[in-house]
Amino acid sequence: MNTPDVPPVIQAVGLACVPIADMPPGSTLARKPVAAAIISLIERGDGHRDVVITCVSDARDMEFPLPVLVNDALVATAPTIITAADCETLAVDATSRRFFVEARLAALADGDTLIDPVAIFGNDHDEAALCHRLGFPVALVSDNDIARWWNRAAPAVAEGLALTAAIARLMLWAHGTAFRSGRPDAFFETLIPLRERLLDIECERPELKAILAMRPFGRVASLAGYYHEYRARRDGGEHDARWLTFEDGLSYV
Repeated sequence: MNTPDVPPVIQAVGLACVPIADMPPGSTLARKPVAAAIISLIERGDGHRDVVITCVSDARDMEFPLPVLVNDALVATAPTIITAADCETLAVDATSRRFFVEARLAALADGDTLIDPVAIFGNDHDEAALCHRLGFPVALVSDNDIARWWNRAAPAVAEGLALTAAIARLMLWAHGTAFRSGRPDAFFETLIPLRERLLDIECERPELKAILAMRPFGRVASLAGYYHEYRARRDGGEHDARWLTFEDGLSYV
């Protein structure tokens, strides 16, 4: 299956950060990441995509620092969906602990593999407001709120918030890429396997229930069969196969 809009491997990173009091407020230096989530979509030989979700945190003092854990979870050279601000936060935190080497994270900080999902839609957008405007109001929580909830002995809440951010960024990328390419591939090839994986772990992570109830996942469930039919015709050499227009699609939604 030829899907030029979706790379063979693509990953998204979400962070949960706490504020640092003695740094300039509102700056990258004033944020310390305490938890992260990495979602990787990996294409198999049969064209289907596996979704790997990794949640890590600074849960105990003797564990490796968070930048090292993020570095180990990243797939080398794969396009990575993360905001430029969060990438800078990871870079500053990694640089402050110079007894480790994080080659994948360094390449990301250099911009080699970085995709800012907010920048797809233009400059100076607020990430949470953009998600809300596109119909998936994911709860992107402030650093101050995370600081109130952060507990090294119980990092699940912070990891869940990081996972929510990673999901939102993957959805932003899928929406923006599908629109700009004029093809539905990025939307369906991303959200179909993501929805299946989230359903698998919903019982372990109750915060996913509200995410799975959002309109984009409803669209995926309603139109997946039509999309697979369209892809099968197109991949079979039917060059005039086209995705439904808005008017055509009203009967499917």
